[in-house]
Amino acid sequence: VLWPRAILHGAANPIWIRTAGEADVARLAGYFEGLSCAARYNRLMGAVGNLSKIARDCLTRARRGDSFTLVAEWHAHGRTAVIAEASYGFDAREQRGEFAISVSDHFQCHRLGSTMLRALQSRAISLGCLDLFGETLNDNEKMKRLARKAGFGFGRTSDWRAMRFDKRLA
Repeated sequence: VLWPRAILHGAANPIWIRTAGEADVARLAGYFEGLSCAARYNRLMGAVGNLSKIARDCLTRARRGDSFTLVAEWHAHGRTAVIAEASYGFDAREQRGEFAISVSDHFQCHRLGSTMLRALQSRAISLGCLDLFGETLNDNEKMKRLARKAGFGFGRTSDWRAMRFDKRLA
């Protein structure tokens, strides 16, 4: 998936969404490392030490046909930086897609999360996914607001710290 136009209107430099591959492990690990402690904690739902392993896990699963990771990239000053990511995997036990998403602190509250979520949902539908779910920490108000605006319903999880959101895609 490569969106054919810049994402954020009025941005001085273009932002593009594309499917990440195994060659992106270092870039994705660097992105996770660059998140604020709070944003990283919210995305990974806890403290994590080995961000390269997390990035590798996101991208290795993508080799299977039922998983993928999207990245949003910002091009400026001759360099490209990952500024958001969204990962998807099909949960065979639940017979539905599961996703996780994050946006770098500087680009939050500019509709980039909504755009990433729409791109993820579109790609999931193209893979035949009809139901999508995610989980977030109970106090992650930004993610809850994003899910609510995208039409997800909320429920409980087995983890007392988290809540679940579900949506029928088709």
